[in-house]
Amino acid sequence: MKSRISNDELIKVMNELYYYLIKQGADSETAKDIVQESVYKSMIHIESIDTDKYKAWLFRVAINLYYDYCRKNKKTQFLLLDENLVSNSKLIDDLMIAKENQNQFKNTLDRLPLIFKQLLLLKYDLEWSYQQIAEYLELKPSVVKTYLARARAKFKELYRREENERPK
Repeated sequence: MKSRISNDELIKVMNELYYYLIKQGADSETAKDIVQESVYKSMIHIESIDTDKYKAWLFRVAINLYYDYCRKNKKTQFLLLDENLVSNSKLIDDLMIAKENQNQFKNTLDRLPLIFKQLLLLKYDLEWSYQQIAEYLELKPSVVKTYLARARAKFKELYRREENERPK
């Protein structure tokens, strides 16, 4: 690396990576394991990683590890209901409405092509710049802008279609 990355920067990147993996569908423990493995790999290859591209490198390694994990385990998800909320029916109703909206959002996101899903999560969930996304995906910033516009349009189309198909 040209210059060293600080511990604070590393912790920030690790947290972003953890939440990105959670948004991709990883459970908490799997996300933690993947972040740890990714940072370990980065320490092994630290001399060959450009500081400006460290974050993109780390994300690429983590996503590849997550995809490997999914292939090995034929990923399934389980939704858990917090037992502490069962006693309050209004809170449960609000929780169920919020969960339904969240599920609709996630279902719409999952129906998008992988590149669109990644772009939307990187831009709006992690608040990355076009340049950071371009480095991570090894694209030009102008291509990222174009793909993001297409991803937003496709998301809106699918979300509206799903909204219209929902029973009222």
